Amino acid sequence: MRREGREWSEEEEEEVRRLCASLVVFGFDSPCREANGHAKRLIAKGSVATILFGRNVESPDQVKSLCSSMKLEALAHGRKLLVMTDQEGGKVARLTSQESFTDIPSARRIASCEDRKGAVTRIAKVMAAELKAVNVDMDLAPVLDVDSNPKNPVIGDRSYSSSSKDVGELGGAFITSIQEEGVAACAKHFPGHGDTSQDSHVDIPVIKHSRARLLETEIPPFERAIENDVAAIMVGHLLVPELQSPSEVDLGIPASMSKFVVDFLKKDLGFRGAVFIDDMEMGAITKNFSLGEAIVRSLKAGVDMFLVCHSESSQNEAIEAIFRAVKSGEVDPGRFADAVGRVHKLLSYASSPTISLSVVGSPAHREIIKSFLQGK
Repeated sequence: MRREGREWSEEEEEEVRRLCASLVVFGFDSPCREANGHAKRLIAKGSVATILFGRNVESPDQVKSLCSSMKLEALAHGRKLLVMTDQEGGKVARLTSQESFTDIPSARRIASCEDRKGAVTRIAKVMAAELKAVNVDMDLAPVLDVDSNPKNPVIGDRSYSSSSKDVGELGGAFITSIQEEGVAACAKHFPGHGDTSQDSHVDIPVIKHSRARLLETEIPPFERAIENDVAAIMVGHLLVPELQSPSEVDLGIPASMSKFVVDFLKKDLGFRGAVFIDDMEMGAITKNFSLGEAIVRSLKAGVDMFLVCHSESSQNEAIEAIFRAVKSGEVDPGRFADAVGRVHKLLSYASSPTISLSVVGSPAHREIIKSFLQGK
């Protein structure tokens, strides 16, 4: 981005810093009805995406008000804002009946229905309607990990199946259904977190399979997701020796920072959407790297969007690390422009609510869930 032979002007620096902020997805505390100071400051810096957790949710009306307020705040700066959440169903659901939303079963429970593809399709449409009604634009789902290790502490029934074919088929149906309703999907956790005995929230799991096994079992569900035009794919904080260089493995560099892994996703598999990585404040990162180092490594490797889900100071640190690396030339200008472009493309999903709040937790939605679970 630096023009050869001269320094940036103040205006150019400000614009580049804003673009750096657009790559950082911020989370914040409290279930407020309007954008709080934390959200306003990140939006003012240039962030164009935020993530909601259970800590931000009290009721459908409150969530809708909060999302609308943040989007208006972004609009005042001439930008769109993409609101996302983890609404997988089962144990990972930020919007539940406790706050008057429809409870969504786990992926494994949905896959056990008699008409499993029909169940995935209809339930995805229920999820999309309720997300859109409260002004949420993106669901960080489906989980496309193949649940092949019963000792896995983090995946389990979040996965549709222990069969790679079933995971791909049902995950693809979910992606098509939810995106047809205008909600972006994000397939996770590439290249596959299913056969691990460690949790990347705590440390870096190692996937020891051969390349042939990965191509046969772990990778195909993500290939199916790409065929179904999934908006985003999240790379996990995993060590995958068969897809990485020996030096990366020796240094303990996870897939989320590996140019070999991200190149495989973008070039070999032809993925053209936004590449996310899991939360940068997870133990797999914080125990082994500084936040700035991890962010810059990942950006250079080909990652486009970075989840920094908790601390405002960490979010600011991430933005500054990206800015310094771009300004110094450590990050190639073409790589930076590509990341910004992929994020901009994803913002096509950012919208205003077009569905009434009355659908949220409605008898009709609860009946759809019940009918499939009872095999009707």
